[in-house]
Amino acid sequence: MTAHRRGFTLIELLVVIAVIAVLVALLLPAVQQAREAARRSQCRNNLKQVALSLQNYESAHTTFPMGSSKPGTASCGGAWGFQIHLMPYLEATTAYDTVDFESQNCCHEIIGLQNAVPAKPDPASFVYEFLTCPSDPNVKRRLQNGTPGACPCGNLYPASYLGVAGDRESAAPCSAIYNGNGILYSQSSVRPKDLTDGASNTFIIGERGIPQDLIWGWVLCGGQECEQYISTHRGLSPGQSASWMTGIVERFWSWHPGGVHFAMADGSVQFLSYNADVRTVKALSTRAGEELPGQY
Repeated sequence: MTAHRRGFTLIELLVVIAVIAVLVALLLPAVQQAREAARRSQCRNNLKQVALSLQNYESAHTTFPMGSSKPGTASCGGAWGFQIHLMPYLEATTAYDTVDFESQNCCHEIIGLQNAVPAKPDPASFVYEFLTCPSDPNVKRRLQNGTPGACPCGNLYPASYLGVAGDRESAAPCSAIYNGNGILYSQSSVRPKDLTDGASNTFIIGERGIPQDLIWGWVLCGGQECEQYISTHRGLSPGQSASWMTGIVERFWSWHPGGVHFAMADGSVQFLSYNADVRTVKALSTRAGEELPGQY
């Protein structure tokens, strides 16, 4: 007796395709969530690594680095950020060794290195994975020298982690904070003994996403406030689709759903919801606010 093998009818084939489509629709969000969980974990590890390098810097120099150096006096004079001083503690000593810190204007320094014939190594021509959030789609986009709206500081890559200056904002947006009540701000010189609120109760760095227009966030060399540090004066706010002109560059935010990572001065890392009480965020950003646990 010969067996007869029946093929799929059109209706049966359509049913199979529909079932597969439903399974894919159910599985895809789970896969995306798993990937985001992995990226969030890596971001957390990056922040912890940078926070520990700040502690190692302090152990060697008895003070945390300046959040931002004094900028050059020329138009668009660039200032070195605290991140460049951490390179020897982040296994990036070669990048640190390319810098002539006697040249206060980092823009002139970097442009000179990049325009040399042949071009010389400079610290801005690389993406440093430990300074970038893997969930941020803009961290590997390079700002070209002379891009509209940006100072001519050479070709630079952005980064995701900025210093916490406290809860005071400068008079002019994104200019400079010299009287910060946090840890990292312009020409700061904060020591552990100054953290009377306790290192575990004080932010030192946090996530600030890179806007789609790539304005602000050139941490190794750039301006000061909004480039290398910001305050918590404006609280937290999601900003994935916002341009820098909305003021999003003056707030801590991330490309993670729901909130943003902060590293504390003791090296621990916390994830804060955008719904966190503004008073709590500000209290944690100051080094000597004398807030009691539970008070905020």
